[in-house]
Amino acid sequence: MRFTKEQQAVVQSNEQKILVKAGAGTGKTEVLTQRILHLIDIEPTLSIKDIAIITFTNKATEELQARLKKAFYQAWKKERHPKKKERYRYEIEALNSVQISTIHSFCRSILESIGPYSDGEVIYSPNFKVASDQLSITIDRTLEMWINSKHNSKKQIEHLKYIPVHFLNKIIKEAFTMIRSKGFDLDEILQGTRITSFEDSIISRKLKRELIEIIKAVSEEQKKYKTGTIDTDDLLEYCTKILKNREDLREMVKKKYKYIFIDEFQDTSLYQTELVKMICDESDNSPALFVVGDIKQSNYEFRGANPDAYSEIESWIKQHGKILPLSINWRSKPEIVEYVNLVFERIENNDLYQFKHEPLKPSLQKEVLHLTNAYDWILADQNQRQEKLIAKYIRDKKEQGENIGRYTILVRRNFEIDSITTKLLEYGIEPTVVDSGRFYNQKEIIDTYLVLKSIINPGDLIIAKEAQETIFFNNYPRDYDALINKIKEERLHYTFTCSQLIDYIYKSTKIFDRCSSKTKANLNKLKAITRKLVVNEHFSLNQYIHWLFIRINNETEEPSADSIAEKEQTVQIMTIHKAKGLQFPAVILPNLDQNISSKSLNPKILINQSKNSLEFHYKKYYDQDTILSSTYYKEANKSNQFSVYSEELRVLYVALTRAEEKLILCGKKDLSKSKICYQNWLRQD
Repeated sequence: MRFTKEQQAVVQSNEQKILVKAGAGTGKTEVLTQRILHLIDIEPTLSIKDIAIITFTNKATEELQARLKKAFYQAWKKERHPKKKERYRYEIEALNSVQISTIHSFCRSILESIGPYSDGEVIYSPNFKVASDQLSITIDRTLEMWINSKHNSKKQIEHLKYIPVHFLNKIIKEAFTMIRSKGFDLDEILQGTRITSFEDSIISRKLKRELIEIIKAVSEEQKKYKTGTIDTDDLLEYCTKILKNREDLREMVKKKYKYIFIDEFQDTSLYQTELVKMICDESDNSPALFVVGDIKQSNYEFRGANPDAYSEIESWIKQHGKILPLSINWRSKPEIVEYVNLVFERIENNDLYQFKHEPLKPSLQKEVLHLTNAYDWILADQNQRQEKLIAKYIRDKKEQGENIGRYTILVRRNFEIDSITTKLLEYGIEPTVVDSGRFYNQKEIIDTYLVLKSIINPGDLIIAKEAQETIFFNNYPRDYDALINKIKEERLHYTFTCSQLIDYIYKSTKIFDRCSSKTKANLNKLKAITRKLVVNEHFSLNQYIHWLFIRINNETEEPSADSIAEKEQTVQIMTIHKAKGLQFPAVILPNLDQNISSKSLNPKILINQSKNSLEFHYKKYYDQDTILSSTYYKEANKSNQFSVYSEELRVLYVALTRAEEKLILCGKKDLSKSKICYQNWLRQD
């Protein structure tokens, strides 16, 4: 391929440490691929096996592996020299076993190469299983034990005067996950919380001390169960701590790789930054580092990503290597590029938020640009529903003979998908929901849970009624009774595995004969997940039902199954987060007038980074006007809100830069200009 000067500088740079600041649509993945090919070409002894490539998601791993295979195949096809041709052939085959993975898989490969390890702080064996629900199970168990202990000693629990147990469970999980995923030291946070617990309010003091007690108990309980099962966050934490304490093991990892490539570094945590700096330090034998990132697209703080981690790597590489830009946008037409630049030029940094604006350059230069060609506005009256206007807009385009498969609707939150999907169907438009992340909250999954629950609760009329109302029986008690009686008579709930029982329910009710392709795909996916789970974990039916309940109740992130659909005749719907890295001819952005999430702006619990402490803000469960806040909550939340608003700007940037040809922007007429929302950021006077 022919490179621009920017791309050529990245592909052919001789620097040991490189950060590529790659704006949206600048072809970063192709440049990363071509740099690997270039290194293989100029270094006769280098193999793809000597390179570790770290991506953000499993899907990105698959896509990058496919792209590298295609690039090596093209190089092999063009090469005439027999030895070089054979070498490319070898690299194509080597791609099947190369280290292309997420950071968690990369850490696991390091831990497995280290083997069994124990130093008093970390205990690890390659035989340990990684279970994503380990933390939830531990918190459930610990909280129950802690509450029973208080009751047995006749001590009052301050939290339960204001919030129910299930709310306290969520708060503990949020706090524990936040501390670990962002790379904070648990003991330091507990110590900081202890110091700040000497507050004016007696109630606040009691609440903070209970938080310390419970989180410490969770930590201690978790250690007991770490000899056999760990969670995904442990992989990153263990790997970092082990390499930090053992120079010989660091040297072992350094010798294994000559190059380390990391994509999407803006969505990384402090643990990952620390790990990279240890492996790719200034010693002569450390691997060369190639990092790709764009701080403007950092929007995964809810999963532990920390913009400070990116800033730290940027400063470090600036000192020891080189920062190279990719600023020409090849994705969008010039009008969209200039419109995006204009939007973010107008947004000035202030006390509420900031956006590090770095203008994109259009791939084509036009003497005259009409920015209004970049977008259409759909503005609803106060009593109008935006999903209805969107459905009407697409239906009109369809009636005009336009291919509606070019339209993709990007939503900010998962819950918006259902109402938009319903309205599109009413207007005769076939939607395809892509990777919604709400797999366990789909009706067919919940209905499967309800049927299984009724099997192990014989005689409970309420549970039986719920099961009869599912898609499997459609309110036909006779069909329900016939199936349940047969299962009990033949003791199938004892002789079948969980996946076999689910399959039996599907076949007996003939659900696949009367459901959509999407529902069928989700039901089959649940069966596949269940089969794998039972093989790995040896779950009983009771354990499985509890496992499924946790996922439904906690709204666990899991993409819905892909179903076969004629995409050119359907409108895709997905969240903005899921659209990251993708592009579409026309992008529809609904509900631009909606409030920024109040849950994010005023979380029940957060970390005060200036004091290394946990701060809380509770509304009394049965009296929402009664609010309890710790002394330093307001101070900590000011920083939190700054982060939330700033991340929302970055989410908006990602949404706008997905469009190739057109943006359809949807909001409300007569919107108050003082409201902080996407619509006002886009329509500043």
